[in-house]
Amino acid sequence: MDVLSLLLSACLFTQDKVKITVEFDEVPDVQEWAEKARDLCEKWYPVLSEALASKDFTPPREVRLVFKDEKKGIAYTTGAKITIVADWIRKHPDDFGMVIHELCHVVQSYKGGVGWLTEGIADYVRTSSTSRNRRRRKISSKASYKDGYKTSATFLAWLEKSKDKEIVRKLNELLRTGKYKEDVFKEWTGSDLERCGRSSWPHKDRR
Repeated sequence: MDVLSLLLSACLFTQDKVKITVEFDEVPDVQEWAEKARDLCEKWYPVLSEALASKDFTPPREVRLVFKDEKKGIAYTTGAKITIVADWIRKHPDDFGMVIHELCHVVQSYKGGVGWLTEGIADYVRTSSTSRNRRRRKISSKASYKDGYKTSATFLAWLEKSKDKEIVRKLNELLRTGKYKEDVFKEWTGSDLERCGRSSWPHKDRR
């Protein structure tokens, strides 16, 4: 689904607008950045909710962005709370994509999700939902499809294009309900997961 379609579909969610709150008491100097992040989340939350929709599921209607006076790390999500390290955004003031990635985790609400898939789907949805012109990402020959983030997102995009156009949607639903098993790759693609990752993924940069 392209960005325009997602934006139109997301209008269904505006009747019950999500409440985004920001907390920056520890780091008042990031107030302006925090408020921009809040506005961005309000815009994209319904889009991400539509992209990650599944039967009988409603994503959280309240999300907290909490900014901490810490020096290590970037951000992490627990339930509907996104914790953001202030020192990171001071050094990387343009990294609003990080917030969208974490917002995906709020919408995912997976029950004991598989790490590489959870991160890969979040990065895949972030990129596909917010970028009009998606370019194929170069992946090192040393990378594994289980590395998560952009590597796993690229793998999922390839699977969706060449094997099963509904694979991300179906994986999302299984992870959310706690019913995911690796065997589904064999069922949906005709190859087990290791074979897909080893020989059916032509996106590596083989320099």
